[in-house]
Amino acid sequence: MKLNELKNENFKKRKRVGRGIGSGYGKTAGRGMKGQKSRSGVSINGFEGGQMPLHMRMPKHGFKTVKKFRKVVINTNFFNELLERKIIKEKSQISLSDLVILTKSKKNTRLKILLGDKLKSNLTIEAHAVSEKALKEFKRVGGDVKIVNFVKERSLKDKKKENKGSDKKIKDDQNKRKINKVTKENKDSSKLVKDKIKNEKTKVMNSPQKTSQKIKLTKTREKKLTKKE
Repeated sequence: MKLNELKNENFKKRKRVGRGIGSGYGKTAGRGMKGQKSRSGVSINGFEGGQMPLHMRMPKHGFKTVKKFRKVVINTNFFNELLERKIIKEKSQISLSDLVILTKSKKNTRLKILLGDKLKSNLTIEAHAVSEKALKEFKRVGGDVKIVNFVKERSLKDKKKENKGSDKKIKDDQNKRKINKVTKENKDSSKLVKDKIKNEKTKVMNSPQKTSQKIKLTKTREKKLTKKE
């Protein structure tokens, strides 16, 4: 008995594929002849040959929408710990920005204070929301909680999108103005051209050559009429 001959019976024997005809899984390696499934890197997860797949067919329920701000809950125990460590002094005022730093929370976080253990000293704190019991506890000690409205800071992507939209509107307005200017200029130029043509026609009609031609035509017409009579 050798070490390489030892077998672990808990595991299933691995199927060795593509090791010659004698193994029974040589040549095509159990994949069959041709087709999409015989090729490598083709299996599409959830694809059912064109029909509506099961994961799209079934109704969805209980999913949460992805929000761009987090909710952070702070208990009164947290403030007691800060007082014990002497990070905060008694009867101190904690602003919203200080609270964000103390909780190590990121931007666009909504801070809410809840009741835990009883407070050891009075504190005045700024937060986005407070529970009724926690507010009573702060007031019992002689402190207070000032509620600040939560305003989500816009990301650079959102700002860029807004700027793009405004730039597009400005460009569209500029293009419209240019088009209107061009059309007005074209109308004015066309009017001038028409007026020139009219003036030239009137000049030609009133010229002495034209008048002589008109007289000749009238005479010939009169002669023809007299002959017929």
